[in-house]
Amino acid sequence: MRTGRGLLLGDFLDTTNHKDKLIALIGAVVGLYLSLEVAASVTESGINGLILASLGATAVLLFAAPRAALSQPWNVLGGHAIAAIVGVAVRQAVDHPLLAAALAVGLTVYAMYYLRCLHPPGGATALYAVVGGASVEELGLLFILHPVLSSVAVMLMVAIVINYPFPWRRYPAALARLDEPSPAGPSGALERAGLSQADLEHAMRDLNLYLDMTEDDLARLYLLARRHHEHPDAINPADIRPGQCYSNGAQDHAWSVRKVLARDADLITYRVISGAGVPEEGRCSVTDFVAWAHHRLDAPG
Repeated sequence: MRTGRGLLLGDFLDTTNHKDKLIALIGAVVGLYLSLEVAASVTESGINGLILASLGATAVLLFAAPRAALSQPWNVLGGHAIAAIVGVAVRQAVDHPLLAAALAVGLTVYAMYYLRCLHPPGGATALYAVVGGASVEELGLLFILHPVLSSVAVMLMVAIVINYPFPWRRYPAALARLDEPSPAGPSGALERAGLSQADLEHAMRDLNLYLDMTEDDLARLYLLARRHHEHPDAINPADIRPGQCYSNGAQDHAWSVRKVLARDADLITYRVISGAGVPEEGRCSVTDFVAWAHHRLDAPG
C-alpha cells in the first residue's frame, strides 16, 4: 500500500519485469499497425481519429495487461460490438450530435455492465459511430462488422500469437501457465485458497466492486501472499540491531511486537511495545529471537 502521492494519484506498485515491457512494446506496435491497416481499408479518405483512439486503448490493455479481466476476448469483442450497435442506433434516433454522443457512451457502459463485457475503449467506438462522419453513415449497420469487429479481431489474433511463446503471458488468460498450475477446472485456484465462487462473489458484492483481475488470478494472489506470510524471507541474525522492531506475525491474541534495546554478543535485550506482553522487557539468545520473529516492521537503515 502506498501513501502520499501513490495514495492520492494512484501511483501504485509495478511488478512487471523488463521482458514483459518489451513484449508489450512489440505487441502494441504490430497489433495496432495491422488493425489500423484493416480499419483504413474502409474509406478512401483514411480513418477517423476516434477509431485510432479506440484501437490504441485496446492495444494497451491487450499487450500491457493480457491477463486482466478487461482484456479478455469476450470483453474486447463484446465491448466493441455493443458500443458499435448502440452508437449506430443512437445516431439514427437522436439528431443533436452532442447529446447523441453522450447518450451513446452512457448506454454503452450500461449495456456492457449487464452483458459482462466491460471494455473502456468501447467508449471511443461508440463516439466514432455517432460523430464519425459521412463514411460511417454510409456504412450503416455494416460499420459494426467492418471496420470495428474486423480490426479488433486482427488485434486479438496478434495478441494470441505474440504472447503465446511466453507461458505466463499466454492469451486468453485461460491458456497461461504459471509456475504452479491450479487443479483442473475453472475454480481450482479458489479451492486451493479455501474459498468458493460464492465467497468471492459475496465479498465483491459487499464492496460493490468491479475488479480488473480474473477470479483465478485473484485466488493465486491470495495463495502467494499467504504463503509469503507463513514462510517469509529468513531474518539474518547479523542484521539485528538496537532500535529495530520485529513482529511474530501471529494472527490472534499471541501477536506482539518487540523492539530491540541492546545486543550483547549472542544475547538480545528487547521490550514488548505492542500486543501480548506489553510492556515487559526480556532477554533471549539471538537464535531464539530469530525463531520468534516473523518479519521486521521498520525500514532498513
